[in-house]
Amino acid sequence: MKLNTILSAILLAACTLLFAACATESFGHRDENCSPDQRLDELLNAYETGRNNGINSSGNLLVDCDRARASIERLALEFPSHERTLMAAATLSFEAGEPEKSQNYLDSLFRIHAANPEAGILRSRIAIDEGNLPLAERVLAMQIQYTPDHAGLFEAQSGVLYMSRDWKGARTAIDVAEALGAPPWRVAFHRGLIAEGAGDRAEARRQYQACVDKNPAFPAAQSRLSGMKAAGG
Repeated sequence: MKLNTILSAILLAACTLLFAACATESFGHRDENCSPDQRLDELLNAYETGRNNGINSSGNLLVDCDRARASIERLALEFPSHERTLMAAATLSFEAGEPEKSQNYLDSLFRIHAANPEAGILRSRIAIDEGNLPLAERVLAMQIQYTPDHAGLFEAQSGVLYMSRDWKGARTAIDVAEALGAPPWRVAFHRGLIAEGAGDRAEARRQYQACVDKNPAFPAAQSRLSGMKAAGG
Protein backbone atom coordinates (compact mmCIF):
# COMPACT_ATOMS: atom_id res chain seq x y z
CA MET A 1 0.00 0.00 0.00
CA LYS A 2 1.00 3.63 -0.48
CA LEU A 3 -0.20 4.79 2.94
CA ASN A 4 3.23 6.12 3.91
CA THR A 5 3.10 8.28 0.79
CA ILE A 6 -0.08 9.95 1.94
CA LEU A 7 1.20 10.28 5.51
CA SER A 8 4.24 12.04 4.13
CA ALA A 9 1.90 14.40 2.30
CA ILE A 10 0.08 15.11 5.56
CA LEU A 11 3.37 15.76 7.31
CA LEU A 12 4.53 18.03 4.52
CA ALA A 13 1.29 20.00 4.68
CA ALA A 14 1.50 20.25 8.46
CA CYS A 15 5.03 21.65 8.28
CA THR A 16 4.58 23.98 5.29
CA LEU A 17 4.69 27.08 7.50
CA LEU A 18 8.30 26.30 8.34
CA PHE A 19 9.24 27.21 4.76
CA ALA A 20 6.62 29.87 4.07
CA ALA A 21 8.32 33.13 5.12
CA CYS A 22 11.99 32.88 4.21
CA ALA A 23 14.28 35.89 4.23
CA THR A 24 16.11 36.99 1.09
CA GLU A 25 19.62 37.34 2.52
CA SER A 26 22.23 34.98 1.10
CA PHE A 27 23.25 31.99 3.16
CA GLY A 28 26.30 32.56 5.33
CA HIS A 29 25.77 36.32 5.74
CA ARG A 30 23.14 36.56 8.42
CA ASP A 31 23.12 39.12 11.21
CA GLU A 32 23.77 37.19 14.41
CA ASN A 33 21.76 39.82 16.31
CA CYS A 34 18.53 39.15 14.41
CA SER A 35 15.75 37.11 15.94
CA PRO A 36 15.77 33.29 15.82
CA ASP A 37 12.74 33.47 13.52
CA GLN A 38 14.66 35.59 11.01
CA ARG A 39 17.70 33.34 11.21
CA LEU A 40 15.58 30.22 10.84
CA ASP A 41 13.81 31.67 7.80
CA GLU A 42 17.16 32.31 6.11
CA LEU A 43 18.41 28.82 6.88
CA LEU A 44 15.20 27.19 5.67
CA ASN A 45 15.49 29.20 2.48
CA ALA A 46 19.03 27.88 2.01
CA TYR A 47 17.88 24.32 2.71
CA GLU A 48 15.05 24.58 0.18
CA THR A 49 17.42 26.03 -2.41
CA GLY A 50 19.83 23.13 -1.92
CA ARG A 51 17.03 20.57 -2.13
CA ASN A 52 15.52 22.14 -5.24
CA ASN A 53 18.91 22.13 -6.95
CA GLY A 54 18.95 18.34 -6.84
CA ILE A 55 21.29 15.68 -5.45
CA ASN A 56 24.96 15.04 -5.88
CA SER A 57 26.62 12.01 -7.47
CA SER A 58 26.46 10.10 -4.20
CA GLY A 59 22.70 10.47 -4.02
CA ASN A 60 22.89 12.87 -1.08
CA LEU A 61 21.49 16.36 -0.69
CA LEU A 62 23.82 19.06 -1.92
CA VAL A 63 26.45 20.45 0.42
CA ASP A 64 24.61 23.76 0.88
CA CYS A 65 21.54 21.83 1.98
CA ASP A 66 23.54 19.86 4.54
CA ARG A 67 25.22 23.04 5.79
CA ALA A 68 21.85 24.68 6.27
CA ARG A 69 20.54 21.71 8.23
CA ALA A 70 23.64 21.71 10.46
CA SER A 71 23.15 25.42 11.09
CA ILE A 72 19.52 24.83 12.05
CA GLU A 73 20.68 22.25 14.59
CA ARG A 74 23.14 24.77 16.01
CA LEU A 75 20.35 27.32 16.20
CA ALA A 76 18.30 24.79 18.18
CA LEU A 77 21.16 24.49 20.66
CA GLU A 78 21.39 28.27 20.92
CA PHE A 79 17.62 28.67 21.39
CA PRO A 80 16.44 25.41 23.02
CA SER A 81 12.93 26.76 23.63
CA HIS A 82 12.30 28.12 20.15
CA GLU A 83 9.54 25.85 18.91
CA ARG A 84 9.80 26.61 15.19
CA THR A 85 13.49 25.76 15.21
CA LEU A 86 12.94 22.55 17.14
CA MET A 87 10.21 21.48 14.73
CA ALA A 88 12.37 22.33 11.73
CA ALA A 89 15.27 20.33 13.18
CA ALA A 90 12.95 17.40 13.92
CA THR A 91 11.49 17.43 10.41
CA LEU A 92 14.85 17.68 8.65
CA SER A 93 16.33 14.94 10.84
CA PHE A 94 13.46 12.67 9.87
CA GLU A 95 13.90 13.49 6.20
CA ALA A 96 17.62 12.69 6.54
CA GLY A 97 16.85 9.22 7.92
CA GLU A 98 17.74 10.00 11.55
CA PRO A 99 14.54 9.16 13.47
CA GLU A 100 16.21 9.00 16.89
CA LYS A 101 17.55 12.54 16.54
CA SER A 102 14.15 13.66 15.25
CA GLN A 103 12.46 12.08 18.26
CA ASN A 104 14.80 13.91 20.64
CA TYR A 105 13.75 17.25 19.15
CA LEU A 106 10.10 16.23 19.38
CA ASP A 107 10.53 15.29 23.04
CA SER A 108 11.88 18.79 23.66
CA LEU A 109 8.85 20.26 21.93
CA PHE A 110 6.44 18.20 24.00
CA ARG A 111 8.19 19.32 27.18
CA ILE A 112 7.51 22.93 26.19
CA HIS A 113 3.90 22.32 25.12
CA ALA A 114 2.19 18.94 25.36
CA ALA A 115 -0.29 20.08 22.71
CA ASN A 116 1.55 20.19 19.38
CA PRO A 117 -0.32 18.67 16.40
CA GLU A 118 2.55 18.87 13.91
CA ALA A 119 4.97 17.26 16.36
CA GLY A 120 2.36 14.58 17.10
CA ILE A 121 1.92 13.77 13.41
CA LEU A 122 5.68 13.44 12.94
CA ARG A 123 6.05 11.32 16.10
CA SER A 124 3.29 9.02 14.88
CA ARG A 125 5.06 8.66 11.54
CA ILE A 126 8.26 7.61 13.31
CA ALA A 127 6.27 5.05 15.31
CA ILE A 128 4.75 3.70 12.09
CA ASP A 129 8.18 3.28 10.53
CA GLU A 130 9.23 1.39 13.66
CA GLY A 131 6.22 -0.91 13.25
CA ASN A 132 4.63 0.36 16.46
CA LEU A 133 1.05 1.12 15.37
CA PRO A 134 -0.35 1.15 18.95
CA LEU A 135 2.08 3.93 19.88
CA ALA A 136 1.16 5.88 16.74
CA GLU A 137 -2.52 5.58 17.67
CA ARG A 138 -1.88 6.73 21.25
CA VAL A 139 0.15 9.76 20.17
CA LEU A 140 -2.53 10.89 17.74
CA ALA A 141 -5.40 10.23 20.15
CA MET A 142 -3.66 12.36 22.80
CA GLN A 143 -3.07 15.20 20.36
CA ILE A 144 -6.70 15.04 19.23
CA GLN A 145 -7.75 15.49 22.85
CA TYR A 146 -5.65 18.66 22.98
CA THR A 147 -6.63 20.00 19.52
CA PRO A 148 -9.89 18.39 18.38
CA ASP A 149 -10.32 20.68 15.36
CA HIS A 150 -7.06 19.81 13.56
CA ALA A 151 -7.83 18.07 10.25
CA GLY A 152 -4.31 16.68 9.85
CA LEU A 153 -4.54 14.77 13.13
CA PHE A 154 -7.71 12.99 12.06
CA GLU A 155 -6.28 12.33 8.62
CA ALA A 156 -3.20 10.75 10.17
CA GLN A 157 -5.39 8.81 12.61
CA SER A 158 -7.40 7.43 9.70
CA GLY A 159 -4.17 6.21 8.12
CA VAL A 160 -3.02 4.45 11.28
CA LEU A 161 -6.44 2.82 11.80
CA TYR A 162 -6.38 1.68 8.17
CA MET A 163 -3.00 0.05 8.74
CA SER A 164 -4.50 -1.63 11.81
CA ARG A 165 -7.35 -2.93 9.58
CA ASP A 166 -9.93 -0.99 11.57
CA TRP A 167 -12.01 -0.02 8.53
CA LYS A 168 -14.88 1.50 10.50
CA GLY A 169 -12.59 3.62 12.66
CA ALA A 170 -10.60 4.72 9.62
CA ARG A 171 -13.77 5.80 7.80
CA THR A 172 -14.97 7.76 10.82
CA ALA A 173 -11.64 9.55 11.21
CA ILE A 174 -11.42 10.55 7.54
CA ASP A 175 -15.02 11.79 7.65
CA VAL A 176 -14.06 14.09 10.52
CA ALA A 177 -10.92 15.20 8.66
CA GLU A 178 -13.05 16.07 5.63
CA ALA A 179 -15.46 18.09 7.77
CA LEU A 180 -12.50 19.99 9.21
CA GLY A 181 -11.15 20.89 5.77
CA ALA A 182 -8.70 18.15 4.74
CA PRO A 183 -7.82 18.38 1.02
CA PRO A 184 -10.50 16.52 -1.03
CA TRP A 185 -7.94 14.56 -3.08
CA ARG A 186 -6.32 13.16 0.05
CA VAL A 187 -9.72 12.33 1.54
CA ALA A 188 -10.58 10.43 -1.64
CA PHE A 189 -7.29 8.53 -1.56
CA HIS A 190 -7.84 7.50 2.06
CA ARG A 191 -11.34 6.31 1.23
CA GLY A 192 -10.01 4.38 -1.73
CA LEU A 193 -7.46 2.58 0.43
CA ILE A 194 -10.07 1.82 3.08
CA ALA A 195 -12.57 0.51 0.51
CA GLU A 196 -9.90 -1.62 -1.16
CA GLY A 197 -8.77 -3.01 2.18
CA ALA A 198 -12.36 -3.86 3.10
CA GLY A 199 -12.86 -5.67 -0.22
CA ASP A 200 -15.10 -3.09 -1.94
CA ARG A 201 -13.16 -2.75 -5.17
CA ALA A 202 -15.86 -0.81 -7.01
CA GLU A 203 -15.89 1.88 -4.33
CA ALA A 204 -12.09 1.86 -4.22
CA ARG A 205 -11.93 2.53 -7.97
CA ARG A 206 -14.47 5.33 -7.66
CA GLN A 207 -12.48 7.01 -4.87
CA TYR A 208 -9.12 6.61 -6.64
CA GLN A 209 -10.65 8.14 -9.76
CA ALA A 210 -11.96 11.03 -7.68
CA CYS A 211 -8.46 11.53 -6.26
CA VAL A 212 -6.91 11.54 -9.74
CA ASP A 213 -9.55 13.96 -11.00
CA LYS A 214 -8.82 16.35 -8.14
CA ASN A 215 -5.02 15.98 -8.21
CA PRO A 216 -3.60 14.42 -11.41
CA ALA A 217 -0.08 15.04 -10.12
CA PHE A 218 -0.46 12.50 -7.28
CA PRO A 219 0.94 9.24 -8.73
CA ALA A 220 -0.05 6.82 -5.96
CA ALA A 221 -3.75 7.04 -6.78
CA GLN A 222 -3.15 6.64 -10.51
CA SER A 223 -0.92 3.63 -9.82
CA ARG A 224 -3.58 1.91 -7.72
CA LEU A 225 -6.31 2.75 -10.19
CA SER A 226 -4.29 1.44 -13.13
CA GLY A 227 -3.47 -1.75 -11.25
CA MET A 228 -7.11 -2.38 -10.40
CA LYS A 229 -8.20 -1.76 -13.99
CA ALA A 230 -5.53 -4.12 -15.31
CA ALA A 231 -6.69 -6.80 -12.89
CA GLY A 232 -10.28 -6.30 -13.95
CA GLY A 233 -11.29 -5.09 -10.51
